[in-house]
Formats: sequence, structure tokens, C-alpha cells
Amino acid sequence: MILGIGVDLVHLQRIASLVARRGRTPLATRILSPLELKEFTQRFPHDDNAIDQQVMYLGSRWCIKEAVYKALYPIHKLEWKQVTVAKNQGKPVLHVANGEAYGIRRSHVALSHDGEYAISQVVLEG
Repeated sequence: MILGIGVDLVHLQRIASLVARRGRTPLATRILSPLELKEFTQRFPHDDNAIDQQVMYLGSRWCIKEAVYKALYPIHKLEWKQVTVAKNQGKPVLHVANGEAYGIRRSHVALSHDGEYAISQVVLEG
């Protein structure tokens, strides 16, 4: 049974503007789960290190998490850090904290990016 389907589109320039205005650390600590934050700081130890890749990392996570939120809304309202995005053979994989409490048995996620945009689609099964 499908619990929900969520889609989100992010203009990566918006994420770049947030990073430029506030710095990467406030945004990263706001939206990334502890596991993602650890990976992010290991991959990008300095603020000025590979800024485009940092924006892509943060924008992709933002996009996927928004799609997960939309897939469960209005029955459940998740917070950013409840969703962890990892990769398995280059494909994004979701882990939702206490996912079984929300009825989630399986999740499917697709992410694509082109130029200044990233888009994701999430399907959650119960």
C-alpha cells in the first residue's frame, strides 16, 4: 500500500544564497541528521572547500527531505533531522527515524539535477 508520494524542486541558487548569507554551518546543522552532518564535515572540512559540491550536497538533501515531508503530510509532520539520506551504489536511500511508527515499510527515492535545479520524488509504502 502506498502511504504517500512527494515531489520537490529546489533552485540550487537559493541554497547557495543561504550559504553565502549565513555560512554553511548554520544551514547544515539545521537540515542534516547527525549522520549526514558527520559525512558533510568530513567531505568538506573547510567553508571554502568545493563550494559548488557543498551546495549540491545541501540542496539534494533539502530536496529529498521536502519530498518525504510532502509524502506524509498532513497525517504526519516530520522534522528535517528525522530523515537521513545515504547512498547505496550511487543511489540515494532513505532512513526515517521511527519510520515504522509512521507506517513506513519501504521507501523509494529518485533524485536528479541539471544546472541550477535539483528535483526529487519519494514514494513511501506501508
